[in-house]
Formats: sequence, C-alpha cells, structure tokens
Amino acid sequence: MRIEIVVFDGFDELDVFGPFEVLSMAGFDVALVAVERSGPVTSMRGVQLQVPEVLGQTDGVVVPGGGWLNRAPEGAWAQAQRGVLPAKLAALAPSARWMASVCTGALLLAAAGLLTGRRATTNRNAYDELRAHDVTVLDERAVDDGDRVTAGALSSGLDLGLWLTERELGAATADRVAASIEYRAPRR
Repeated sequence: MRIEIVVFDGFDELDVFGPFEVLSMAGFDVALVAVERSGPVTSMRGVQLQVPEVLGQTDGVVVPGGGWLNRAPEGAWAQAQRGVLPAKLAALAPSARWMASVCTGALLLAAAGLLTGRRATTNRNAYDELRAHDVTVLDERAVDDGDRVTAGALSSGLDLGLWLTERELGAATADRVAASIEYRAPRR
C-alpha cells in the first residue's frame, strides 16, 4: 500500500514526520510528495527537504497543516488560498482508498469539499472554521469517517498513523509500532 504525505512550503514538521515514522515502521510504502513539482520545500521552521515526487496516484494521502491559524504567507492557509492543492485532492479522492489529515490539514480537505457533511477534527483553535464547511467537529485526537480520517493538532499525527496502521494491518501491528516508539495511544 502506497501512502503519500503532501509537503509544501510552510508545512508543520510534526504533522508530517509523526505519521511518516509510524506508517513507515508499520511497513507501508510512504513517500513525501510535493504539490506541483519536485524540488526544494521548506517547513515552517526552516527544515529544507529535496522532494523528488509529486502527489499522484496513491492508495492513501496524508495532508498536514501549518501556518493556518496565523494566516502565514506559506503553509496550509496559503495552499487553500491558491487552490491548487485542494483541486488536486478533490481529483484524487475518488481513486484513493482514503484521505487523511493532521491538524489544520483538515481545512485543506474541507476546502476541497471532501469533509462536507462528515465528522472530523482539527486543531481546537480552528474548530469554528471547520464547522463553517458543514462538518460535524468532534473533540477527539483522531476521527475515522470511512474514507476520511482526521487528527487533531500536532502530536495527534502519531494517533493518526497508529489508527491507520490498526485499520489496515491490525491491532497487533499497531501495538508493535506503538511499543517501538514508546507511545501509548488513547484507545478509541
């Protein structure tokens, strides 16, 4: 199973590398991918990556947040304003098994129209914005609504990775990964 985690200038590091670590340890084929073209991407705190691939045909997609709450010139909010990433997510959704988000990445899924009428979560400081997209917002670390799975702020990306691992590979694999990173995920 191939999982692509989208990175863009201004992404939040923990939103990306928490799920990346968990999903990779579980044995998934996980790739960091750019929105439009391969090349350099810089996180919100200045981590520079050379990203060789672009978001494409995949089994699962993870969308991070970063820069939404402060309306940063680069980050999730800027991506929503540009519209390219939401359009790509909407186009990929019918062929992907699931789409997931961490933190304010949920607002990018919402901007793509992929959370309308669904249950989801995001950073607590963005609950009202998510509700404005006709989303039932739940105060949970991870919310599974079938082919859409969302996680709350920052460290909830670990919960997302572990939940997706349990859902796809079983509880024993998720427990093994959680033990190896010495993390106790809240049980659902």
